Amino acid sequence: MYYFFKLAASVALPLYTKKTIARFHEPFVANQPTILASNHPNSFFDAVLIAIHYPQPIYFLARGDVFKKPLVAKFLKALHLIPIYRLSEGKENLSKNDDTFQTCIDLLQQNQTILIFSEGICKNEWQLRPLKKGTARLALMAAEAGLTNVRIQPTAINYSSFRKNPKEIEIHFNQSFSIDKKKPENEAVYFNDFNQKLKISMTTNLLVKSDTKDIALFPKQVILQAKLIKYMVAIPAFVGFLANYGIYFTVKKIALRKTKNTVFYDSVLFGILLLFYPILVAFLAIITGVLFNWSAALILFIGMPLSAWFYKTYKSL
Repeated sequence: MYYFFKLAASVALPLYTKKTIARFHEPFVANQPTILASNHPNSFFDAVLIAIHYPQPIYFLARGDVFKKPLVAKFLKALHLIPIYRLSEGKENLSKNDDTFQTCIDLLQQNQTILIFSEGICKNEWQLRPLKKGTARLALMAAEAGLTNVRIQPTAINYSSFRKNPKEIEIHFNQSFSIDKKKPENEAVYFNDFNQKLKISMTTNLLVKSDTKDIALFPKQVILQAKLIKYMVAIPAFVGFLANYGIYFTVKKIALRKTKNTVFYDSVLFGILLLFYPILVAFLAIITGVLFNWSAALILFIGMPLSAWFYKTYKSL
C-alpha cells in the first residue's frame, strides 16, 4: 500500500506544483537507522513530500486522534503511519506512546527510517516553532537500546505559498549528526542540549520570515526562454484549462470549505485530486467510449492529464 501511494503521489506531484527540488547536503547512506527531524508548516502534505523524495521507505509519527476507528487505523498503518498522542488528545492516551516509541525502536533496529515533526504542531508559517522533546526522547531510547549507529537527519521544507497553486517547494536534508552514546546524568539537560543542536541544524537552509506574503524560492528563467515556452504551450494549456476547469475548481472549492481556518488545505486538495481525479477521468473516458468510440475515449483518457500538465506549465512561467 505504501509503495503504491508513493508511486501515485510521485506522478501527481508535478501536476500540482510549479517546481519541487530536494537537496541532500551530504552523501545518502542506505540501510542505516535514521530519525528524520523536520519542520511542520503544511500538515500531512509535508510527509507526502518527504516520502516522495527520500530514497528509502519512511515510517511517520502522526497525531493519534486519527486512529480512533479500527478500519481507518488499519489503512493508516499500511501507509507506515504510527500514532503519537499529545496531551490535547486526552491524558488517558499518553501511556499509549510507550508502545509507539517501542515500535520506533524496533524499526530502527531493522535499519528503517522514522520521520518525526519535531515542533509537535503544525502551522502555516515561515519559521521554526519551539521544539518538543519527542525527537530527543526517541534518540535517547535508541542509545539506551544499544543503537550506536543511529543518525539524526535535520530536515527543512520551504514553500513559496500555502494557498496558491502551482507552488514552489524546496526540501533540504541537512547535515546529519550522531546521538550521544553516554547515558545522561540529567534528562532535562540532555533534552535541552539535543534540541538546541537540532534547532541550529534544522534552521540551516530554512526560509524564515515574519510576514505572510508568498515568495519565489527559485530564480525565474531567462525572459526570452520563458516567453518562447509560454507561447509554445499556450494552445494545449488553454485546452487543459477548459478540460479540467470543472473538476479542479469543484475540488478546490470543497477543500477550501472543509479546511477553512485550518492548516489542511494542501493535504485535502492534493489528497482528493490524487484519489478521485484518475477515477473521474477514467469514468469520463468510459462514457465517451460507450457513446462514441474507444479511440476518442483513449484520447480523452491521456489528453486530460497531459493538457493539465501544459496548463500548469503555462501558469508556472
